[in-house]
Amino acid sequence: MTDVWSNWSGWVKAWPQGIAAPTTEEEVASIVRDAPAPIRTAGRGHSFTPLVESDGTILTLFGLSGVVDHDPTEMTARIKAGTTIRDLGPLLFERGLALLNQGDIDRQTLAGAVGTGTHGTGGGLGSLSAGVKAFRLATASGEVLSCSRTENSDVFDAGRVSFGSLGAMTEITMQCTKIYALEETGGRMPIAEALDKAEAMRDEARHFEFFWFPFADQALVKFLRETDKEARPRRRRPDGEMSRDDKIMKLTCEFSRTLPFLRGPLQKFLTSASGSRYSSGSINGVEGQATKVRWSHDAFPSDRNVRFNEMEYAVPAEKGPDCIREVAEHMRKCGTNFLFPLEFRYVAADDAWLSPFYRRDSVTISVHQYHRQPYKELFAGVEDIFRRYDGRPHWGKLHTRGAKDFEALYPKWDAFREVRRQLDPAGKFLNAHLKQIFGDA
Repeated sequence: MTDVWSNWSGWVKAWPQGIAAPTTEEEVASIVRDAPAPIRTAGRGHSFTPLVESDGTILTLFGLSGVVDHDPTEMTARIKAGTTIRDLGPLLFERGLALLNQGDIDRQTLAGAVGTGTHGTGGGLGSLSAGVKAFRLATASGEVLSCSRTENSDVFDAGRVSFGSLGAMTEITMQCTKIYALEETGGRMPIAEALDKAEAMRDEARHFEFFWFPFADQALVKFLRETDKEARPRRRRPDGEMSRDDKIMKLTCEFSRTLPFLRGPLQKFLTSASGSRYSSGSINGVEGQATKVRWSHDAFPSDRNVRFNEMEYAVPAEKGPDCIREVAEHMRKCGTNFLFPLEFRYVAADDAWLSPFYRRDSVTISVHQYHRQPYKELFAGVEDIFRRYDGRPHWGKLHTRGAKDFEALYPKWDAFREVRRQLDPAGKFLNAHLKQIFGDA
C-alpha cells in the first residue's frame, strides 16, 4: 500500500495501490492503459467531493507543468494540464497574455479547474471551461485524442467539464486576452440594498460579488474594473502561510465552534471589521477606502488558508437574490452552528454539456463550514432549497445528487454518458462516487 492521499480540507482520504507521477504525455497514456483501476486524476486536492478517491491508482499531474507555446495573434496558449493557476498567471504575463477570468482561489491545476467547471464572477464572463479552445486527452486504451470544435467535437463538448471521467487531460489550449489591470473597490452595504441592486451592479462592473454573514444585516460587496492606472505588484504569501485576517478568521471559528451562542455576534463583528461602508445611494463610489490596482492574475485570488468544506449550486440568474434570501433565513433558523459567509457570484452561460452553466446565465451561491465542524446537517437543509430553485451543483463541491437528478438537470446527459461509454467501456475511470453519479453502480 502507498501513503494516504488527502484533499485540501482533510475530509476526503484514499489509500490507493499506487500514486503515479508522470512527467510526459507518453507516461500518462501508459499509466491509464496499464495501471490498476479505478484510475483517478488528482490536481491539488481542492475538490470537496470524493472525485479522486480510489483504491486503484491515483494519477498526479504535478510533473506536467508549464506553457508549451502561445499564439500572440489569436491570443491563445497551449498549457500543460498540471500547471497551477497561480503559476500560470506570471507565465502568461511574460507572453503579454492573461486569462479572461478566474476564481478567487488559484491553488488548483488547470485541468482540475476546467474539469469541474470552476469559475470566477462576471455577468458576461464564463467559467474557465468556457475558455477552452482545445485539449489533449489520454483515454482508457492508451490513445491520446486531440479535441476541439472541429476535431473529435463530441468529446470536446463532453470533455470540457468531465471531472476525469473520460480520461486524463494532458494539455489544454486556453483562449486568453492581452494583459490587463483591475482596480478593486468595495465595502459594506445593507443586504436589502445589495440584493435589490444586484443586477445593476453586475452590469456596471466587469466583476461583482458579495459575501454575506447571514446573522449580519450588511453584505461585503466587491468590484473589479479594468483600468489604465498603474498596477502595483503584489506579494503573494507562500501556500499555507497565514495572514492577519486568516488568523482572526481561524480564531473566531474556534470561538464559535466552542461557544455556539457567539455565532451571531461574531458574524456581525466580522462584517463591521471588514472595510468601510459603501457610499449610500451610489453604485460607483466607495467612501473612505483606498483602491487597489493590480494585474489581473494578482487581483483575482485571495490567499485563503482557513480550511473549510463547501457546497455550491448554480441557479438561474434571475432567481439568485430570492434563493440566497431563503438560504440565509434557513441558516439563521436551523440551529446548526456555522460562521463562514455566503458567497454570491454571477457566471455567463456556456455550451459544455455538463457545465453547471449550460445554456443558462447563473448565480452561484456558496455555503462553507469550518473544517473542524460537521457539515452534513447544515448542507442538507440548504440543498433542499437549491433543489427548489432548479440548482445545479458544482462538481467539485459537496452535494448528494445522483443520476436521476442529473438526467433532469442536463439536456445532454444521455449524450455525455454515451461518449463516456465509448471511450471507457470497462469503467476504468469510475470510482464509487462517479458510479453513483452516472448510475453505473
